[in-house]
Amino acid sequence: MIIFENVNIFDGISPEIKENHHVAIEGDRIKEISHRRISFSGGQRISGQGKTLMPGLIDAHFHACLVKVDGYDSSTIPPSLLYPAASRLLEDALRRGFTSVRDAGGADFGLAEAVKQGLVNGPEIFFSGRPITQTGGHGEIRPKIYEEPCLCSAHQPHMVIVADGVDQVRKAVREEFRKGAHQIKLMLNGGVSSEADPVWLCQFTDDEIKAAVEEADRRRSYIMAHIYQDKQIRKAVELGIRTVEHGNFLQLETAHLMAKQDVFLVPTLITYQALKNHGKSYGFRNENFQKLSEVMAAGLQSLENAMKAGVNIGFGTDLLGAMHEFQCEEFQIRREIQSPYEILRSATAINGKILDSKGMLGMVAPDAPADLIIIDGNPLHDLSLFNSRGDHIAIVVKKGNIVIRN
Repeated sequence: MIIFENVNIFDGISPEIKENHHVAIEGDRIKEISHRRISFSGGQRISGQGKTLMPGLIDAHFHACLVKVDGYDSSTIPPSLLYPAASRLLEDALRRGFTSVRDAGGADFGLAEAVKQGLVNGPEIFFSGRPITQTGGHGEIRPKIYEEPCLCSAHQPHMVIVADGVDQVRKAVREEFRKGAHQIKLMLNGGVSSEADPVWLCQFTDDEIKAAVEEADRRRSYIMAHIYQDKQIRKAVELGIRTVEHGNFLQLETAHLMAKQDVFLVPTLITYQALKNHGKSYGFRNENFQKLSEVMAAGLQSLENAMKAGVNIGFGTDLLGAMHEFQCEEFQIRREIQSPYEILRSATAINGKILDSKGMLGMVAPDAPADLIIIDGNPLHDLSLFNSRGDHIAIVVKKGNIVIRN
């Protein structure tokens, strides 16, 4: 048992800090929270005087396997190099206070299991397996001269699966669930980083999207959808997807529909800033930067529309390789629209509901998972306490165990 004494608590739900409380952890759960000293024999007692105890942060749009190591590109990096590099990204995220991540494409059962077994000291991974795209859709890595109808001979077939037609989409979804995926990612618009697809391209037919949603429902899971354009967001929401990833061109009317249907928005604003500053080192060309400028200009407005409509807004970053060091700068970008409380709630309780709709992930409450961080100071007053090195993170607790202590 671990008992944190005299800590201030941000519980992930309330905008008020509970001062000078005591928190007992037993096993992988929070056992008790009290304003009085907790009496247990044999427990490890840790003073939290002047510190804040809060839920571990959650990044709901993370890419552990988009690692970009010097001398390689995403189509040639060997697995023997890829996974150690991915492990480093995960370890750094944990040091910043992220105890869970939803991997949005690339991570698999093996990497998640390596974390679970303690071979990698990183956040728990809720993985999507291979994102599903159509021929010529977002995530296609085949060059224009490549004619084979599948990616089976590509160097990184785990990064995307191409499916066309209802039957292929159904099979692709079933295959990712067979391999342990927690949720499925569909590419429903073009994107910034791949070459074959303009951002305005609306991908997959209604029947293909419905097939994916039906298969996810059968597995008591859901579809996370890469989408930018408002009309495609509206259609996807009507067809039953659960989370809108990016959503940069979201309009207020569609945002109201999202709120009514209890669909989450996961903006990823930091990735556009990072790509603007460092995209050339990742091989970005003029056409990539043109697409980037389109989505970057619209990002904050979509967030404002979602706030006005009462949409549940999650927290994601969508960073690549070394750009993961900017993970915590998402907090600062959102300050233009959201309060520190709203931002931290996104990164804790709201993301917890995305990852585990029936549980208490992302909260500090009795019986909630003991995924916690102890931070020097009050993060509701100062979001700069979160930075690339985790300088102000005193302790990270994951599943009831202290995994980082500074």
